[in-house]
Amino acid sequence: MMRPVILSLLSLLITGLLWGQYPGNPAPSVPLMSQPQFQSVERSVNNLPIISEPRSSIEKAMGWTLLDDGKWVSEENRLLYSKSDYNRSGKTYYKLGRENFELLEMRDVTYENEQYAVLIIKFKTGYYEFPILMESWHYQKGLSYFVFKASKLAEILPEKMEFNKPYITNMEVVCSGTMINYNKNTFTSNIAYDIQKTLTDKTIASHNLLIGFWPVQSGGQTLVRFRLIQVMNKKKFYTPYLELKNRDKIFRSTYYETEYNTFQSFIRFSGGPVPIQQYTGIPQTADDYYRRGVSNYGTGNYAQSVFDLTEAAKYPPYTDFFLTYAYRGNARHKMGDATGAMQDFDHAVMLKPSDQSYYTSWLTAIYNRGVARYYLKDLNGACQDWNTALQFGYKDVENEKALKEYCRNYNYRGPSMNFTTVSSVPATSSYNSAPGIQDDYYKVYWDGVWKYENGNYTEAIRSFNRALELKPQSSGLMGIYSYRGNCKLKLADYNGAILDFDYALGLSTTQVTDNNTLKSIYYNRGLANFFLGNTAISCSDFQKSLNAGMNDPQSVGFIRQVCK
Repeated sequence: MMRPVILSLLSLLITGLLWGQYPGNPAPSVPLMSQPQFQSVERSVNNLPIISEPRSSIEKAMGWTLLDDGKWVSEENRLLYSKSDYNRSGKTYYKLGRENFELLEMRDVTYENEQYAVLIIKFKTGYYEFPILMESWHYQKGLSYFVFKASKLAEILPEKMEFNKPYITNMEVVCSGTMINYNKNTFTSNIAYDIQKTLTDKTIASHNLLIGFWPVQSGGQTLVRFRLIQVMNKKKFYTPYLELKNRDKIFRSTYYETEYNTFQSFIRFSGGPVPIQQYTGIPQTADDYYRRGVSNYGTGNYAQSVFDLTEAAKYPPYTDFFLTYAYRGNARHKMGDATGAMQDFDHAVMLKPSDQSYYTSWLTAIYNRGVARYYLKDLNGACQDWNTALQFGYKDVENEKALKEYCRNYNYRGPSMNFTTVSSVPATSSYNSAPGIQDDYYKVYWDGVWKYENGNYTEAIRSFNRALELKPQSSGLMGIYSYRGNCKLKLADYNGAILDFDYALGLSTTQVTDNNTLKSIYYNRGLANFFLGNTAISCSDFQKSLNAGMNDPQSVGFIRQVCK
């Protein structure tokens, strides 16, 4: 069965974590995606695997070091030397620290039907023109990369994790390397060539990577201390790090520290639409709402994401920015709203970006619309979109699987950019501009549903209020309260949403109700309680949602994260 994968988007909000003189501590002398689809000529000749755009990243982390005088010192993006004299030196070489970083990116690549993760570490380095005198320093940009099976990422964050306990994972690197003064336009091709050569020749990488992970709760904060440890790829060198008795020693004198959510999003990108920078402020502008909407999507707060992106879409440039609707479509899909998702993907596809760097994301929106159509039982429409994405140059394993599994007998007649219209009621309709609608219960109800699907939650609530006035004893009361509760949830009226969900669940005892409806109401009431800080109550609702059959992977993952 096809998995509901609709997460392959590019984000404007790129963050990252970089390494200083990584790997190791070189002597003070001369040291020994970026859109991959636009390198199509080179790739067609060499048949190189295609490395994705950054899926997630970290750009800031505080480096902590224990000095020889017993004091801890910290520097952003640097691990200082343990010798105080080195740190006081005015020499540029020592100022870089024993390690430093500018950006850490996680990308992915598929080779012979196996998915690999590519960890890229960018750092500052350089050399002295006169090394003995340590004079005339020349800065250089460095990059190190480590390739390992994507499944290894799941091992870094244990499902049954304990805080204030250190962990370490052997990434079992299959390919690694370092570039100095790399070309930002071609380095992914260089890595792809190395991957192809290493895996084809079945050679062993010279260096391995161990990732140390220590979740801590301190001073009301939830943080992660981590180490990226490069070692020679021989068991005798890396096995001691993995022994339980030595885990505390990994963090005894040095580590990087960042917020737990930042590190979690970096590791658990799941092929997702990151890089996503977590937004924690109160939005004041359209740009703020967009950033928070993308951030909430990345952390699984889909209802809030829909609300934020709807606010952003009211103002330029986000009104005509395809990613606004592509992300909102993804969020709606995650909430089980296939119709709303398809409407958003329609809008995203229509807004084809002129900037070629967004081309792959735009193709993804076409693929995602096909997924939404599939869930709406429009298989022909789904096959049309998947074929169109392929014809326009979309290289994706899920798209190819969908075509092979579901579209063998579909007669594709060329790209089509036709859009689906699910309602004849215009978005700007009101009771005054639509004669007769205000007195027809069914028209009022479906007008409210359509407004809800299009993100016009305030007007949708008006419609549902009017529907209640027209037919308060209707057998559709449960649906009205459920929809109105969803609207209030997306408008951040959490108490009002809970009240409506309570009404809906109360009616479930007197009306025939399917489990799909119950699991959604329980889950959404759980979200409302979660946003209010009522974690215990929200977990009770989440459990009821699971008992009713909630099986969406993202929702289940969110529940497990919140209700440990």
